[in-house]
Amino acid sequence: MPSIPSILVIDDNAESLTALAELLTALGAKKVRQVGSAEEALEILERESFSIILSDYRLEGMDGVEFVERLRQNGNQTPVVMLSGAPDKQGVIRASRHERVDFFPKPFCLADLNETMGRLLAA
Repeated sequence: MPSIPSILVIDDNAESLTALAELLTALGAKKVRQVGSAEEALEILERESFSIILSDYRLEGMDGVEFVERLRQNGNQTPVVMLSGAPDKQGVIRASRHERVDFFPKPFCLADLNETMGRLLAA
């Protein structure tokens, strides 16, 4: 895993959220913060900064792309990896309009996720 000081993980599925956070911590992430909604993430990002954000695409309320749009409107350029088990074409197109955002399918290969996070952090 690339050296990542802090990761914000957003997923409304508690089991997925916990599993991903535990995996990232075990792989060496220094700080992993877990939140269950995009709205909660935006509130936290007003007070804290993170090296990278991993967000599920399909969230209750605001979806992952809407989250990125709000994040960028707020002037936050933190790289985002958007995870989705069933990405739709429109979502991928909307996400690709933003810099430092990558759409990533679930299930995923850990080596590929590591490469994507490293590439986004280096950009």
